[in-house]
Amino acid sequence: MNNMALLPNLLSVAVRILLRHRVYTALNVTGLALGLAAASMIGLFVWHETHYDGFFHDAGRIYRLGHTEYLPGRAPLSYPVTSLPMAAPLLRDFPEIERIVRVDYERLAVMRDGTSFAEIAAMADADYFRLFDFPFLAGQGATALDRPGTAVLTERLARKYLGTVDVVGRVLTLASGASLTVTGVMHDRPSNSHLLGELVTRLDTRLNTGVDDKLARRATIWDSYFVDTYLLLRHGADATALAARFPGFLAAHFPGYRDPATGKETIALSLTALGDINLEQGADGAGVQGFLGVALLVLLIAVANFVNLSTARSTLRAKEVALRKVLGAPRRALVAQFLLESVLMALVAMVAGQVLLELAMPRLLQALAVHIDTRFLVSPWLFGANVAGAVGVGLLGGLYPALVLSRPAPATLLKGEGAATGAGFRMGLVVFQFAAGIMLAIAAVVIFQQARYASTQALGFQPDGVVVVRDRFPRADGQLPRLKAFQEQVVRLKGVAVAGGASALPGDGNEDTESFRRPDAPDDGAAILRTEPVDYEFLKALGVHLLAGRLFDGTAPADALRVDAPEDQDPAGRTIVLSLDAARRLGFAAAEEAVGQTVIFGKNYPMTIVGVVDPVRYTDARMATQPVVYVLDPASIRSLAIRLTDDAGADTLAAIDALWRGMYPDAPMIRRFLTDSLADQSQQERRQALLLGVFTGLALVIACLGLFGLAAFTAERRTKEMGLRKVMGAGILDIVHLMVWQFSKPVLLAEMIAWPLAWLGLRHWLAGFTLRTPLDPLVFVTAGAVALAIAWITVAGHAARVAVAKPVKALRYE
Repeated sequence: MNNMALLPNLLSVAVRILLRHRVYTALNVTGLALGLAAASMIGLFVWHETHYDGFFHDAGRIYRLGHTEYLPGRAPLSYPVTSLPMAAPLLRDFPEIERIVRVDYERLAVMRDGTSFAEIAAMADADYFRLFDFPFLAGQGATALDRPGTAVLTERLARKYLGTVDVVGRVLTLASGASLTVTGVMHDRPSNSHLLGELVTRLDTRLNTGVDDKLARRATIWDSYFVDTYLLLRHGADATALAARFPGFLAAHFPGYRDPATGKETIALSLTALGDINLEQGADGAGVQGFLGVALLVLLIAVANFVNLSTARSTLRAKEVALRKVLGAPRRALVAQFLLESVLMALVAMVAGQVLLELAMPRLLQALAVHIDTRFLVSPWLFGANVAGAVGVGLLGGLYPALVLSRPAPATLLKGEGAATGAGFRMGLVVFQFAAGIMLAIAAVVIFQQARYASTQALGFQPDGVVVVRDRFPRADGQLPRLKAFQEQVVRLKGVAVAGGASALPGDGNEDTESFRRPDAPDDGAAILRTEPVDYEFLKALGVHLLAGRLFDGTAPADALRVDAPEDQDPAGRTIVLSLDAARRLGFAAAEEAVGQTVIFGKNYPMTIVGVVDPVRYTDARMATQPVVYVLDPASIRSLAIRLTDDAGADTLAAIDALWRGMYPDAPMIRRFLTDSLADQSQQERRQALLLGVFTGLALVIACLGLFGLAAFTAERRTKEMGLRKVMGAGILDIVHLMVWQFSKPVLLAEMIAWPLAWLGLRHWLAGFTLRTPLDPLVFVTAGAVALAIAWITVAGHAARVAVAKPVKALRYE
C-alpha cells in the first residue's frame, strides 16, 4: 500500500486520537491559537508602521525635498518644506527628475445644510494623482485635477457632504462662497500614509481671500518655505548624486543663497525617500523593532508550549507504538501518524487564531485609540504564510515522538524505557516560557510607570483651564488687527480670565533659536537659546511662575513695540523675559541678578531683561527642558492660550466658538484643552504599556496552559510512585509539596534569567528619556512572585488530586 493510500486511514486515526484526548487537544490548540493571534496582531502593527506609503506604484522613486537654514548665531534648522518657485527651475535643470508635485495644506470651511465644518484640504499640482496613485471609486485620478476649481474627495467626505459616492460633477460649497466641482472620489486614505487631506484640489483654485492672497504673494518668493515638494526620479537616477548638485542650483537661481557678509551658504536642500518620511517625522523606530521582538517572543512561547505538550503526551503512548510495531506497522507509518496528528492540530489552531484575531483586533485598536488598515489580514500571501507556519510548527511538535518513539524495539517500549527521555528538554522549555513572560511583565509595568512619571513632573506653568486655539493665523496686511480684535473680545466673555498669543505652545515642535550674549562677552561666546515670540498676555495666560522681576506689560513704556520696521530677525520689542536656565546659561547666578541687565540679541541688538520665570517644558520627557527667551513680537503669533475662570462651563466654550465664527467665517476654529495636548506627549508610552500588558497576559496564559498540561502528564506518569510514597507514610501535604516544588524550580530559574536581561534592556530604553523613572527592584520581585504564584495555582489542582487518591488505586494503576 503506497503512502497516498494510507493518508485517509492515518487522517481518520489522527482525528479519533485528538478527540479521545480532548483536554490535551484543547490545551495545545488554545495555547498555539493565542500565540498565533497575538503574534499576528503585533505583526499587523509592525507591518503598518514599516510600510508607510509603500503602496504607490512608484514609491521607490519618490522623494520629498526639504531644506536646512543656516542663520548667523543660530543652530541649523531643518524643515520638510520648500518654496513655490523652486519647482519649475528644478524640473528644467535636472533631466533625471521626471515629475514634481507641490502640496500645501489649508483648513477650509465646507458647508452642509447651512452649517460649516472644518476640513483639511490638500492644494496640489495637477500631477498629484499621477504621482500618488490612490485607488478611485469614481472618476479618473490621472485627469481629476486637470482644471482649476475641481476637487477629489475621499469616500468618507463624499458621503458626509453629498450622501453618496456617485458625486462626479456635483458641486461642493465653501463658507467663503467659493465652489468646487467634484471630479473624483477615492478610497479613504490608508492609515499608513503621511499624506493628509480628505479633499484635494489644485494650487491655483480660488478658495478664500486669505489662502488666495497667501499663494499669490509667495508665488515668486524663494525663501518663503511652506509647501511639501515631491520629486519623481526617472528609472536609474541616483538620488545622492542629484542632491550633490543642489548647491550649484541654488547659487544659480537663489540670490539669497549666500550671506553677503560672510559668503557662507544660508540654505541647503536635501532629499528624503518616501518610505523614510514616517520615521523622520517622529515615528518610534526602536519601538517598532521592540514590538517585533515581542511578537517573536510570544510566538516562541506558544511554539515551545505546543512542542512541550506534544512531546510530553507522546511518552504516554509508548505501549500503543509497541503494539503497532508488533502488529506489523512500518516505521514510516508511525512517523507519518505522529506528524499528521501534530500538523492537523496546528492547522486547527491556526484557524482558531484567525478567528480570535478578527474578534479581538477591532477592540484592541479601539482601546489603543489608533486606526490601522486591517485589509492586510485578508491578503493571500498572509494566509499562505500562516498555513506554512502552522505546518512548520506541527512538524516541529511531531518530530520528537515521530523519530524517538518509532526507533526502539517493541520490548523496550513495553518496559517504558524508550519513552523516559526528554524531561530536561521539557523543563528547559518551561524555563524559557516563564523567563519570557516575566520579562514582558516587567517591561509593561516599567513603561507604564515611565508614562505616569513623565506626566506628573513639573511643567513650569499651570495647564488646567487653558483652552488652546491653534491656527496658521494670517500675517497679510490688514489681517493682524482682526486677530487682535478677536483676542480683545474673547477676554470680555463671561468665564474668560485672560488670553495671550504665541508662536508656539507647550507640545508644539517650534525650534527657533537665536544667539544671546552679555555686552562684555565676545561674539563667539554667545549662547544659542530657544526664542519664543509672544504677546503681552501670553505668559499670564499660560500661568508661568515668576521668580524675579515682572512679566510683559502693555502699559510699561519699556515694553513698547518699535515704531520702525524690525530688520533681519530682530524682534518688535526691546525687553525680554528669560527662563531660569536661560539666565544661568548667560552667566547669571540668580534670577534677581539677571533682572535689569542688558544682553545682545543676534548680531548687535541690545535688549533688557525684565523678568525671570520657571523653566517651561515645551517637549516630552525624551528631551531636556530647553532654556527659553521670550520676546515681544505679536505679529508672529500662531496660537492663542485662553485661560478660563473656575466657574467657566460649556456656555463659555460655545461663546468662544460663536465669536470665532463671526470673525473668521471661512476658517472654522480648531480648539482644544491644553491638558489634552500635553497628554498626547506620553500617549506613545501609554499605548506601548497597554500593548505589552495585553500580550504579557497572553504569554503567561499560554505558559500556564503548558504548565497545566505538564502537571497532568507528570501526575499521570507518577501515579504509582505517589501511591508507594503514601504507603511509606507520606502525607497529603508532603505529596503536594513534592509536586509543587518540582514545578517551582523551573520558574525560579526563569526569574534568575529574566531579571538581569530585563534590567539591562529597560535601562537602555530609559536612557532615551531625560526625565526617567528609576528602576524599582520591587517591580522585578513582584513579577517573579506573581509568576511563581500562577505556577503554584496551576499545578496545585493536579497535586491535590494525586495526593488524596487512595494508595490501592494508585498501585493498581495500569
